[in-house]
Amino acid sequence: MFSLLRKFGNLTDKFGRLRALSISIAAFVGLVLSGCGQSGMNIDNAPYVPKIVVEGYLYCGESVGGIKLMRNFPIGVPVDTSTLYLTPSADDVQATINGISLSFDPTTLTYFSKQINVGYGQTYTLDVSADVDGSKLHTTSTTTTPLEGFRIINKNMGSFTYNSALMSLTFLPSPGTDFYAFSIVPDTATTANFIYNNVFRNKLDSADVAKNLNDYEFNGAIEEGINSNAGTAFALPIRSDETWFYGKYTVVGYAGDSNFKDYVLTAPSVQEPDGNFHEPILIFKGDGIGVFASAIADTATFTITR
Repeated sequence: MFSLLRKFGNLTDKFGRLRALSISIAAFVGLVLSGCGQSGMNIDNAPYVPKIVVEGYLYCGESVGGIKLMRNFPIGVPVDTSTLYLTPSADDVQATINGISLSFDPTTLTYFSKQINVGYGQTYTLDVSADVDGSKLHTTSTTTTPLEGFRIINKNMGSFTYNSALMSLTFLPSPGTDFYAFSIVPDTATTANFIYNNVFRNKLDSADVAKNLNDYEFNGAIEEGINSNAGTAFALPIRSDETWFYGKYTVVGYAGDSNFKDYVLTAPSVQEPDGNFHEPILIFKGDGIGVFASAIADTATFTITR
């Protein structure tokens, strides 16, 4: 299964690195999709149910920040960016974590608390109420952070010529955590430093690259189901199809809790190969959808030279 999950797509986090790990959660309509071997289904007449849409991550060793509280929109209705984010003044938002009120940053449109320093192996409950389309909505979600332990050992992996000996990142796991996600992103990604003589698609020109720049820029890998209690280091090979540019790369590793794992594995694709649909696993009570998860994060770097 690991080989099937090497590349994943876009989720904005504090690093701005996992930017294509997810679907657009603001487009959720709060209904369960179900099908039976169908390649598609008509949901144009599905009833609209207002929801509080959450995008929130807690990182061990840091204060709470960057939590987005948004709303959904009916199918077929353009997303109104001026009302997408829920604010205390316009939507009567009340948001707490473990009973401590979150503050609102009007510049980033996110919620934070300098009073909460996220610990290892601790449980945190987000509680949010807001007015959406005339309805008073309320939701809660709980995450338990991983135990201390995860860290990348070779933080400076060195320099390599393209397609040279396979490089590997080595990391120690956290006890009881079996899910690890890694973003592999060049610090600079342009048509000028693209590897045109790559072994996969070597007949591209600059126009081809520019058209699909994000697909080449944002790559990642997932390691799951490992024996995290073994106390030994694990190796994550960096493959040639994850390095499309010359220059320095930053790898951000995440030891994720169960919410992190469920969201990453189920939200990007809601249709099975046989055509059946399934609902993403969303750990919310009440009127909430989205993700509230926690992780330990660590970084490493390497460079691809000509």
